Amino acid sequence: MNEDQKIIELKKKINNEDFRMQEKEIKSQHRMQKLIKSAPKRKKRKFNILNFAFMVFIFYFGYTAFNQYQMINELNKEIDEKNHSKSEVEKEVQGLKKDVEKINDEEALLELVEKIAREQYKMVKPNETIYIDKNKNDNKLIQGIGLEEELEN
Repeated sequence: MNEDQKIIELKKKINNEDFRMQEKEIKSQHRMQKLIKSAPKRKKRKFNILNFAFMVFIFYFGYTAFNQYQMINELNKEIDEKNHSKSEVEKEVQGLKKDVEKINDEEALLELVEKIAREQYKMVKPNETIYIDKNKNDNKLIQGIGLEEELEN
């Protein structure tokens, strides 16, 4: 016998009201099962390789960005120092250019030679008298301004 015939026989055995009651119960059970199945289930968080790889990438990106920021700051400081030293060298070059111009002019050359001779070699002109104020040097030593070498000269 197939299933349809069995159902027909069961229907005959059970009166109509009982059949309808059982049918309603079965339908309500199906509805409940559908509601339970359709209810959103909380997923347990599993270890996901893609999420882990993404987090590793984010940390690596942050680390390299921070290091590059520090390197850029250091390079900017070096650039500022080089520009400062460059400006000092340019001033010195200008001074040397003026000295070269003075060397080409005889009067300026003589003034330059005289200035160097007086300041560096402590030379004097003939018939020129030099006065040394010893108190001035002592006062400088007391104040911490002068050197003992200046007293000897």
